[in-house]
Amino acid sequence: SHAGAKTLDAGTHLVFGRTFEGWADDNRNYFEISQEYTHLSGIHWRPEYRSYCQFDDNGDLAHIVSVTSRYSDEAEATLVSFSWEKLEDYLAISNSSLVRMFDFTLLRRESFSSWGNGPENFHRISDDFFYRQKISGNAAYTRGVQIVRPKRKASKVSNDIQNGWSGRRREKQYVEFIARDWRNGKVTKISTDPKATTNYFEAAGNTLPHELSPAFFRPEVLSKYKTDREKYTVGERDIQCRAAWGLRGFDVNDAGQVHAYICDLRDLPYGEQQHWASYNEEPKTGISKRAYINDFKGDFVNFTHPLQEILSISRRWNTEKKAWWKLRNETLLDAISVPLTSSRDEWSESFMGLSQLIVEGFDVSAIRKKLDDLGVSYEKEQSIALLEKVCGRSHKNGVTPLTGLRTVQRIRQIKGHAGNKEANQIARDVIAKHESYSEHFKHVCELVVAELGIIERLMT
Repeated sequence: SHAGAKTLDAGTHLVFGRTFEGWADDNRNYFEISQEYTHLSGIHWRPEYRSYCQFDDNGDLAHIVSVTSRYSDEAEATLVSFSWEKLEDYLAISNSSLVRMFDFTLLRRESFSSWGNGPENFHRISDDFFYRQKISGNAAYTRGVQIVRPKRKASKVSNDIQNGWSGRRREKQYVEFIARDWRNGKVTKISTDPKATTNYFEAAGNTLPHELSPAFFRPEVLSKYKTDREKYTVGERDIQCRAAWGLRGFDVNDAGQVHAYICDLRDLPYGEQQHWASYNEEPKTGISKRAYINDFKGDFVNFTHPLQEILSISRRWNTEKKAWWKLRNETLLDAISVPLTSSRDEWSESFMGLSQLIVEGFDVSAIRKKLDDLGVSYEKEQSIALLEKVCGRSHKNGVTPLTGLRTVQRIRQIKGHAGNKEANQIARDVIAKHESYSEHFKHVCELVVAELGIIERLMT
């Protein structure tokens, strides 16, 4: 305030220092950032980091404006620092410049009486950097202004921002993948650079591979995303990385390979493209039947993995607010995926998620009330045992085994004991009978779907 210049008085402040009068501790003094700047920049205050943050292109938390304070008995100091790129965006689009004022005063307070009558010198380093300075004995001050202008033109900044909205990143880099060039009938390396491929509308007069050429990968390529559920959401045919990026259209073929199209891989950040390239391999067979029907014929498939049926039932039960089942956490609906690798951990994690979603959702008191209404006795059994009695009313021994749910719970319980004999034997038996963890998981999910149907019919 009171800058002493009409131009500066008309400027917009980015930082506001405030004091909560009457508040006792160090937090009585704090800083706010211009709402116009925070809203247009899309940044949000995170108190644990003392920063205004947003997710970057990789889905990691970026500190755009940080507030760092230091307190001592002698003095306190606070630094409010801005990431230049975002600040430059704001300056360029608003046709503004940053005016950074500085004022340094040095003196020996015990001997200082006045500034004296000596001259004040004016220094102009450039049109954007100038200051006044006075030195008087053991005292001196330097007060000036530095004007910081955006280095990029407003048109360039505007294009960069719009490209970010549409998924096209600044200074995009591309990677080559081994892919099936079905237009030219060969397996070859294809770059994700848009200039290296074509589409149906622009194919005349060239022999470039189509951008819908599929690249194939070892299934371990997905492990990175499945093990970080906070950052990534792995859907049936897509991957989402928080507010940063998404990959659509991937699928798994009959040989267990993950495949994705060049045009979708191109939208990934460069680092993610490199991750996928490290698992790239030649195709062992074609794309999945589902991908062919969905992506090329434009039709819906009449088949789906039984896990999707389980998730559909769970969503419907949650919507209908069944008295005997409750969705404990909505994130569980996105936390379960089909195991694709030979990793026992991935397999057991899938069953862990299934147990947390389905088994933990059953309300024991509601099931016991149902048994009371049916006149069926019970002891201190938990949900699955109680449900077996509900389902076994007409059975000769009064119990119908819920094999699928029992298997889900059994594998969950041995998950933390991967090295014991029982866990090792179960894993060996699964591979011997089903040949892969993926096929076993599918089999158990089919059993669970049938059992959930029986439970719903008898509990309603």
